[in-house]
Amino acid sequence: MEYTIRNIKLNEFINIYNRIEQDFTSGEYAPYDILYKQLQDGVQKGFILFEAENEVAYSICAEGDKSGYVLISLLAVYKAFRGRGFGTAFLGQLKKIYSDKKGIIVEVEKPKKAVTKEEKILREKRIQFYQKAGFYLIPDIDYSIWDVPMHLMVLPLKAPNPIVNKEIGQIICEIYLTLLGKHFIHKCKFEKLKTKIIP
Repeated sequence: MEYTIRNIKLNEFINIYNRIEQDFTSGEYAPYDILYKQLQDGVQKGFILFEAENEVAYSICAEGDKSGYVLISLLAVYKAFRGRGFGTAFLGQLKKIYSDKKGIIVEVEKPKKAVTKEEKILREKRIQFYQKAGFYLIPDIDYSIWDVPMHLMVLPLKAPNPIVNKEIGQIICEIYLTLLGKHFIHKCKFEKLKTKIIP
């Protein structure tokens, strides 16, 4: 199949935002006005994936210019096209776009914090989806954004895993400082955990 990808135009973002509200739980995304301004100012970039003439998926990405990493803020396949490999294809396109970056970061909600069994299964599937695409879970961290406990997953592109593991706190804070500003950066909480060595 042939895939093409293009930037989301500002005049069509309202339609994408309507999809975001359906695809993500409230609290997982910023209000419309904030996201619109971030796209307008180039703080974040929006992309739409096409298969032939059909729009099949969208993504919003924060480029951490100082850190050299990209955070995929949101990524979703349109409901009618799910389960057909478009999410994997989209990640493949994003890897090409950001091939000059050190790595790509995603946040996934922790399965053990799910309220229902269905939600737990969905979160586990998300993790498996990213793992199949080459992402790995950052070990030994306690991380949350907007008070939502998350796992951080990284696809290293130019930086080796040990460097990413060591610097991930600084990386994610730099990205969110640009997104949230000084007034709300406290909503990004990151702490390294001390692992116990069992003899």
